[in-house]
Amino acid sequence: MIYRDGRKRLSRLAMCAVLGVGLTVPSVAAAADAVQLRLATVGIGSAWYSYGAGIADLLKPNLPKGSTVDVLPIAGTFGNIKLLQSGETELALSFPMAGAEGCGGFGAFDKKQDKVRGLMGGLDTYYYGTFMTVKSGINSWEEIAGGKARLATTKVGGSGEMGLRQILGLYGSSKAGVAKKGGSVKSLARTATAAAIGDGKADGWAHVVTKGHPVATELTTLTDMKMLPLSDKVIKGMVEKHGWVEAVIPPNTFKGQTAPVKTVKAATNVLIRAGVSDEVAYIATKTIIENAAKLRLIHAGLSKFDPKGVAKAGLVGNCPFHPGAIKYYKEKGMM
Repeated sequence: MIYRDGRKRLSRLAMCAVLGVGLTVPSVAAAADAVQLRLATVGIGSAWYSYGAGIADLLKPNLPKGSTVDVLPIAGTFGNIKLLQSGETELALSFPMAGAEGCGGFGAFDKKQDKVRGLMGGLDTYYYGTFMTVKSGINSWEEIAGGKARLATTKVGGSGEMGLRQILGLYGSSKAGVAKKGGSVKSLARTATAAAIGDGKADGWAHVVTKGHPVATELTTLTDMKMLPLSDKVIKGMVEKHGWVEAVIPPNTFKGQTAPVKTVKAATNVLIRAGVSDEVAYIATKTIIENAAKLRLIHAGLSKFDPKGVAKAGLVGNCPFHPGAIKYYKEKGMM
């Protein structure tokens, strides 16, 4: 089965094989009873999957005895919102742009995802990164839009592919337009990206990346790469039309990137299903906030996590905050 964002849905049997759990799909009970939570991230080997594993380890000791938190290696930025809506997960990682479309019922969603609630935002900084091989001779997005490059990105419907389509549109082009001019834009599995570029089958890769991102690290370690900036006009369009935030990637964030790079960014958030009890949502919020130091150690992308600003509506795409999260934030004067 395929998600509307293009990601393959794992069968229940296959999922259980990956996660090592039983076939029963439990519901969330009151906090006094054991709860079985599922946390949707993205593919195994991704930064988000590492985030999810770390957050699960923080949560489990603070939930009622016998509770579990299973980390699902699906379905990415937009797919995770759909999983929350359908009840196939209780917690999910996403980005504000997707939350805004989901809770607003536009863009990638044909109706409001009314079961989606915000828990917290601003976990990290994800830059839109464009990595090109030095030997390709490609030095600008104008050249990519003009069909002079073979660019790889993530699966259709993922945040990297979505951003790429938005950028090309602001350059007056499209994936089909690039192909007509002799270039190409192809979606590759994460595990195949570095090999494709190393073998000369692609000139570069574009995706949202954070410091320590596995694919970006592999690419820049194995191949001489350079990062391309976005033009001021495109940055303005990405901010005003698509909900990104203007950003500059600091020098040496990635190997070989010795100068600042102008681009846009987003920050990972944690969303939660409306049906999760207030008590469990409160525990989850409290646990993450009050273990900020431990959270920063999970992954390099979380190393700058600051819990002070996590309760801002824009960071969860203006989705309504869960009452359990609101209770905690109000107790601590954060809302």
